[in-house]
Amino acid sequence: MASDIPSASLPAMTGHAPVGPSLFQRLGALWSGERILWLLLAIFVIAVAIVPLVYAVDAAFYRETRIGLSDERSLAAFIHVYTSSEYLGYLAETLILSAVVTAFSLVVGVTMSILVWRTDLPFKGAMDLLIIMPLFLSPFAGLIAWVALGSGKTGFLNVAAASAMRAVGLDPVSLINIWSYGGVVWVMFLFFCPFAYLFTSGSFRAMDSSLEEAARITGASAIQALLRISVPMATPAILASGLLIFILAAEMYTIPGIIGSTTGFTTLPWKIYQDSTTFPVHRAHAAAAGTLLLWVTFLGVWIQRRITQRSERYVSVTGKGFRAKPLKLGGWKAPAFIAIGLYILCADLLPFGSLLLSSVMRYSAPAITWDIFTLEHYQRMFGQQDMRDALWNTIGLAIGSGVICVLVGFVISFMELRRPKFSTSLVAFLGVLPVAVPGLVYGIGLLWIYLQTPLYGSVWILLLAYTAKFLPYGILVSRSSILQLHPDLEQSARVAGAGSLTVLRLIVLPLMKGTLVAILFFVMIQSTKELSASILLYSERSQVLSVLTWHYMDNGNYQYAAAVGLVQTLIMMVMVIITRLVFRVQLERAIAKT
Repeated sequence: MASDIPSASLPAMTGHAPVGPSLFQRLGALWSGERILWLLLAIFVIAVAIVPLVYAVDAAFYRETRIGLSDERSLAAFIHVYTSSEYLGYLAETLILSAVVTAFSLVVGVTMSILVWRTDLPFKGAMDLLIIMPLFLSPFAGLIAWVALGSGKTGFLNVAAASAMRAVGLDPVSLINIWSYGGVVWVMFLFFCPFAYLFTSGSFRAMDSSLEEAARITGASAIQALLRISVPMATPAILASGLLIFILAAEMYTIPGIIGSTTGFTTLPWKIYQDSTTFPVHRAHAAAAGTLLLWVTFLGVWIQRRITQRSERYVSVTGKGFRAKPLKLGGWKAPAFIAIGLYILCADLLPFGSLLLSSVMRYSAPAITWDIFTLEHYQRMFGQQDMRDALWNTIGLAIGSGVICVLVGFVISFMELRRPKFSTSLVAFLGVLPVAVPGLVYGIGLLWIYLQTPLYGSVWILLLAYTAKFLPYGILVSRSSILQLHPDLEQSARVAGAGSLTVLRLIVLPLMKGTLVAILFFVMIQSTKELSASILLYSERSQVLSVLTWHYMDNGNYQYAAAVGLVQTLIMMVMVIITRLVFRVQLERAIAKT
């Protein structure tokens, strides 16, 4: 009977081919749409994030000419940078400045975080927003504002103080001198302090107050309970924020460069900028000095990883429930409120008011009179082609880099977590690597790659730089959000017959809408104020607002620079308002997740 015939012999007896996947079917499975997408993402990440870094390091090993690099290999620049007292001195200046700024930022930022989230201080919501507002402003615009506020005899604060002294019969003296080492530290502190506040506020906000109450029962005061219990429990967040501030301060060259060049000290990033742009150029020296910054940032990121890996020692919130009862300040409430108000005044209100006032003045003057006010800066600004081009380039690059970082960052993170294997993890790691690379170093790499191509000087090379620099935010924040989505949600939809695209469209993306919007607008804000790479890669046809502001400031036209800086600041403030009021998303939460 047919039923007695072995099944293996049926194909031969019936004349049909063996049942199984054909060669074309196997190739189709191998090169599925998902694999092709992943291959394209890998090529994109390597081209945008890794190749410029390789070229930046490689440029250190060429012989220099007066206009660039020759075709001959040489170790001269590398050896000189790593062994000369000149460049090592610049590195020491950078590390000392970064340490000082970090120390001040941590003390004030952590203190404000404790006061807002661990005490009964009023108006917590408004304070929270105003304290972190400098994150969404350009530090360079803040520098312009404080130059107008604290310059010698013409600074607004010095002019006001002089008028008050004359009114009471005293000889006027300058109270503030922004053109000093202290001026550099002050301006950098104001704009890095919010990082310390932001990255520690989550720990203090969610901390179990029963730990402090137990200390109070044993006789400790409120201050002692905070210092002995709360602050040590927040150690990972404090150290992580300190390392982040140190790295960001170490790679900044705008504020130390503008002020430091007039006060006799030079930092390594400023020297790299000079070597890259001042004739005769020293691009091999710039690249070699950039590797010194790379060592600093890589070491900082490694230390930060080590801290977070051991953070279970400091767990203060578990699944057992906790209480977040605020400590009562009593008579200290008014002084604490005034102290935070002074920071908000110096970091938000004074800089913005200074930009506004400077932008409508004809020139800086020791006395403010009605005849020096004018609107001609704005009339000229919007009537000039370079300003209109810079405005549209800035907006276009912000939107373009934001969309790319959202899409690419989401897909990379989703594939890494939902299709875990070596290749997906490797691409995710390579995509995040630029977070440890200063913008100047990437700018040097892109400059060396595209110097002899049509891309150099175009907006496209700026788009590449922005995408590489801010892609880590897209990956890291998306990853944090995807980790909060249990895979069972997607599996249930697939069991019901939904395909992969349907699952993404109906399950994953709606749940991640807030996160993706936050990434989009945060990257747009960061792109709007980006300067470190832009200053190396721009041309007359690809200027952006940050570069335009830099040139006006560098040429001594502070009033015009203030007008451009104010426009730039208003653009970023509008983005913050849109995300909060329209999309109900807080951008600062996206930063804290990284």
